[in-house]
Amino acid sequence: MRPRPASSTPAPHGDWNIIRTLLPYLMEFKGRVVLALLLLVLAKLANVTVPLLLKEIVDALGQPKAMLLVPVSLVVGYGLLRLFSTLFGELRDAVFAKVTQRAIRRVALKLFVHLHSLSLRFHLERQTGGVSRY
Repeated sequence: MRPRPASSTPAPHGDWNIIRTLLPYLMEFKGRVVLALLLLVLAKLANVTVPLLLKEIVDALGQPKAMLLVPVSLVVGYGLLRLFSTLFGELRDAVFAKVTQRAIRRVALKLFVHLHSLSLRFHLERQTGGVSRY
């Protein structure tokens, strides 16, 4: 077996192969995955809207006859968007945590069973770190 060449950038098709391999483990919790993706989109939308609202706040404060209610409501809206951005991100992490932990557990168990099914000769012919490198 030839050693892999050292490369700082992984092959793009290799990433898709990894995703394809892990997809069955993730699809066990389809509802959680979809909910996590929805929360991710909501968090990003809230995060993108924050600078737009900040622009409106600055524009409203620059007007000489600006009513106090307009800038205050914009500042409250800005705070709510920041809150929602963080909240949706944290909810996504909480919802997806069970999926990631279960997938990691299943992959590790499958790897453990596979390594134990290999012959003693396989393990004796390799250095300790050689098995984890490939």
